[in-house]
Amino acid sequence: MAALIDLSINDPCVLFPLRREAAPFCREFRPQQRFPGAPCWARFCGPAWLSVLVLETGMGQARTAEALRWLLGRPLLENLPCRPRVVLSAGFAGALQAGYQVGDVVLATEVIDAEGGCWLTTWPGDLPAGPWQPPLRRGKLLTVSGLANAAGTKGELGEKYGAVAVDMESATVARECLRERIPFGCVRVISDDVHTTLSPQLASVLTGGRVSALRVLGLVLRRPTVIGELWQLARHTRHAAIQLGKALGELLTLTLDSV
Repeated sequence: MAALIDLSINDPCVLFPLRREAAPFCREFRPQQRFPGAPCWARFCGPAWLSVLVLETGMGQARTAEALRWLLGRPLLENLPCRPRVVLSAGFAGALQAGYQVGDVVLATEVIDAEGGCWLTTWPGDLPAGPWQPPLRRGKLLTVSGLANAAGTKGELGEKYGAVAVDMESATVARECLRERIPFGCVRVISDDVHTTLSPQLASVLTGGRVSALRVLGLVLRRPTVIGELWQLARHTRHAAIQLGKALGELLTLTLDSV
């Protein structure tokens, strides 16, 4: 008797918090089919030979957890269950150590949180030999519940936890993937160095699940002095997102056969 074939969708999945982080990657891996029923923007991107499911979850652990509950619950697409072969947490991160500059790409070796949780990444393992463009820097990543804004705070976090960078989502992804026994990776790009401090006014409009253009405009009207800070932030995040898109494209192209 012929063995039954277990048909499922096992494309890799990349979780970005924000459209700004995902945009350069999606320019190279162009969005194709929408995944109906997702709690956030969800598209299969790229060519048929390297299709990637991209989710834009929103910022923070709550939005990330909501997207993961849907993703890891085997959602159906045309009656086929989806179970990604690897899940990647990707996006911006703040540097916690000197020597990390805007645009540096961090390939996490492990993800930790402030409560003592620690998860080793299981993707991509050993990298193929040769130069990587942009270069990949491997190290420990810390996840916290809010923006690590002040320069002093970032330096203290780096010293306390031994982490090289900080974000607000990756520990949630690591924990859920470990529970479901799905390979997990974390690729983050530095968008602000350890000495960068956001003003409290700008930090306040960047909190929450999504960045609201109306809130940013309202802040500019109330405090025109933040325009210079916004311009620098826009310049830094644009460069960081481009570097992230390049790194993800190269990593996915060269390492997926090992998963």
